[in-house]
Amino acid sequence: MKRLGIYWLLQTLVVSALHTNILEPRGHTQTVPSKPFSGNVNANTISKHGNLDGPQLSAVNDSSYEWWYFDAVSTDRLSSITIVFYTALASGFGFIDPTPDVTVVGIDFLFPNGTTNSIMLKADEAVITTVGQGASAVFENAGAKWTGTFDLSSYAVEIDAPESGVVGTFHLKSLAPAHYACGKAQAGQRMMVAPNVGWSNAIPDAAGEVDFEVNGEKFQFNGSAYHDHNWGAHPFQDAIIFEHWGRGRLGNYSIVWSTVSSAPDGRGYRTIYVATNGHILTASCSDKSFSLAPLYTNRTASSKGTLAGYALEVKLDSGDALSIQVHIQQVAVDAAPVYVRWIGSVIGQLNGGEVIRDGVALFEEFDLSGLQ
Repeated sequence: MKRLGIYWLLQTLVVSALHTNILEPRGHTQTVPSKPFSGNVNANTISKHGNLDGPQLSAVNDSSYEWWYFDAVSTDRLSSITIVFYTALASGFGFIDPTPDVTVVGIDFLFPNGTTNSIMLKADEAVITTVGQGASAVFENAGAKWTGTFDLSSYAVEIDAPESGVVGTFHLKSLAPAHYACGKAQAGQRMMVAPNVGWSNAIPDAAGEVDFEVNGEKFQFNGSAYHDHNWGAHPFQDAIIFEHWGRGRLGNYSIVWSTVSSAPDGRGYRTIYVATNGHILTASCSDKSFSLAPLYTNRTASSKGTLAGYALEVKLDSGDALSIQVHIQQVAVDAAPVYVRWIGSVIGQLNGGEVIRDGVALFEEFDLSGLQ
């Protein structure tokens, strides 16, 4: 009876600790001021046991960049939102508006009628707290923050910037395990998708709930959501010649892919991830892990036609083949020829079997070949 009593007591203490977060890992906080650091910066390149989504730079100077990216696409593929929390200057990441402030937040809206809206919020500093694998942040006096759980199971983004016309929340409930470019979310993984380009994918796919008011107009939908994180100690525009990245949901499959041509030699890098029902089917950076080819319409003898989407052929770890076609439905951001972001539909099949339809995707391209 005494042993049973001790067992019951220990079990009660453990359950109580779980409910009061006593067993939650201790956090670490890093404050990034709005003015850039004047010295050299070091970037993490190999993963540790925790800190998948925490800051990966020792500081932020005028050459480095780091950002936390969130997006969601509605199930009808008519609406999308992207929210990016930056600690960077335009000299480190040339696609944000020039400003002396390192700590900024960029938000892009695509409305069901096809119109778009973009805003930028400036913060006095960013206070980023890492707990376990997850991270949370407050961008002070910008009305912007995100909150992440230590186990990456859920995130929430809050924007309270009525003076900029935007107030609302964005919730993500994870449906797929986190990963790095070449494998699972564990210690010792390579975190670089190309030289000087770090990447971790905390939430490859999620159930997303978006509830905003933008300039007095309701912007609400449920759909597929996503969150990742990039960084580098040297300017992004000096590291990349071309990058194609995308993510999507097809039936029960969660898919993330990218191809990169790095500067200055044009060497190619790629990464592919597929998961289903909470299990990773592949997470690889092998050159033979998948192929990507553009799809065109209205081709003629003298013209390759109009870009319509992309075809992916993925080799899973089991030896199975997943064939996917991603079709452009709307342009969410158009800064062609340097940058374009699309949302679209996805169809596919496993080993040539039954066709799965009505998937959703968001994908983008950086083409910096004209800037090198």
